[in-house]
Amino acid sequence: MRIWFGCILAMLVALPALAQERGPVRDRVEASMVLTGTIDIAADGKVSGYAIDRAAEVPTGVLGLLARFVPGWRFEPLMVDGQPTAKRAYMSVRVVAKRQGEDAFAVSIRNASFHQQAPGQRGTKGNMRPPRYPHAAIRAGVSGTVYTIVRIDRDGRVLDAFAEQVDLRVLASEYALARWRELMADAALHAARQWYFPEHPDAPGDDTWVARVPVDFAIGRGEDRYGQWQAYVPGPWQPPPWTGVRLAGGPGALPASGIFPVGHDLQLLTPMGGQ
Repeated sequence: MRIWFGCILAMLVALPALAQERGPVRDRVEASMVLTGTIDIAADGKVSGYAIDRAAEVPTGVLGLLARFVPGWRFEPLMVDGQPTAKRAYMSVRVVAKRQGEDAFAVSIRNASFHQQAPGQRGTKGNMRPPRYPHAAIRAGVSGTVYTIVRIDRDGRVLDAFAEQVDLRVLASEYALARWRELMADAALHAARQWYFPEHPDAPGDDTWVARVPVDFAIGRGEDRYGQWQAYVPGPWQPPPWTGVRLAGGPGALPASGIFPVGHDLQLLTPMGGQ
């Protein structure tokens, strides 16, 4: 456990700094990891089993946290032809460590997302050209993730795009962080409005459908970091301006790649837990 906390501490102090006065921002820094896997849900909505991908690469303390809470989760039963049905679903979970004093951390399951189809199974064909990395951010060494939401018509055209949240892997003043979030969100949304999705979830009668698409801006992070703590400054969450959009969970539980239709995921009824 001491080694595990040492790794978290190293992540919390490893962010590049762009400002001298950054105390309040440093207090908001978190370390987290997003894990993927499958979960088996019985007809009554109880969890009958689950599996974490590449579990051997995940810290034992994190696996223990999941083992403590996941079996107690309960879901809204999945109905097929009017009857509750057992289901194996895909899931992604974000585990967060936040510093509490000099030598203590609060570790919790922050967000979780559950899908009946593998991430990216639908909507992956067509034009999804990645955004241009803003040159100013590259020069300053700023990286981060923009959690976009796109609204798509039945022909696959993006009608509108919105930045739900922007997390940055840099320490800077509040003013500078706001500017970097705006710059990266603008780049992600400019690209998203040009995307095209020829496939769509089965939604008879719906003129549009909505999907979450995380966009990651990374410098020199091409290596696989699954199961490792990553530090960042979380940005504020903003609800989309469209009415009638049901959002389950938070965007932070989504891996930094994939397409996640909104309103087609499973509904967790119990708290995710934490310690």
